[in-house]
Amino acid sequence: MVPPARYLDGLDGLARATSHPSYVAVAPDWFWDAADPRAPFGSDDGHDTLRHLEEFFFDGGADDEAPAALVALLDDWALVPEELWDGPGEAVVAWLDADEPHVRFLHGEIDAYVAAALAHFKVAGGIHPRLRAWAERACALLETVVDPWEQRGFGVGPGRYDERLAAVRTALAAAPAT
Repeated sequence: MVPPARYLDGLDGLARATSHPSYVAVAPDWFWDAADPRAPFGSDDGHDTLRHLEEFFFDGGADDEAPAALVALLDDWALVPEELWDGPGEAVVAWLDADEPHVRFLHGEIDAYVAAALAHFKVAGGIHPRLRAWAERACALLETVVDPWEQRGFGVGPGRYDERLAAVRTALAAAPAT
């Protein structure tokens, strides 16, 4: 059996030429800027997640094993208690209120979940259903819990994630399941 095509970045880094054409078709220009925090791979956590999954696929990892590769990475990081992801928003707010660095940790895992789904799309041309669901959950948490918490706690204006969320959701919706 011939292994599926994989699009892996080389020494030149993130590029359209080393990305699946279906991903390239929906990724806005700023998705390619490794220094843009809105971009899926623009944060340290998003970049590290992309590189982790590229290494996983380079080593022969299969599409159906991609969620386990992400879980292993997040387990190594141990930033956010796992139960917060499936708990009520109030529990996340209480955790954020408990210690200011928690918001950075949560952003890190949000970035990782989004980056994993879009890395799978970029590399393989589709997204594993579990990675898609986790990315959608991360986007919802950013929109409904983190953004309001930051507005209250840091006095930032509403809607600062709107462009990012819209572009990520468009890309997620465009990707077929693997």
